[in-house]
Amino acid sequence: MKTSDGKTHTPEEIQRAREIVADDWAENARAIRREDPYASHVTEAEKDAYLAEGLAYAESVRQGTAKGSFTLWQRLNEVLTGECVALLP
Repeated sequence: MKTSDGKTHTPEEIQRAREIVADDWAENARAIRREDPYASHVTEAEKDAYLAEGLAYAESVRQGTAKGSFTLWQRLNEVLTGECVALLP
């Protein structure tokens, strides 16, 4: 993976970044469920399903199988470089 600073990172560095991003993603999913910011019409089963989806995505990030997106690249890039690259200038 080549980051915004032009550096190509080792598989070990990339995996470490995946672990950090996956942990953050999973904690965010748990925090959303815990804080319960859902509209009143959202059922408990739906809330649990959203949590499960968030945790599954976090695991796919950890395993390196997550479907790529700008957000995922941005978060991995930030862990690797310490800089957050904006979508728009």
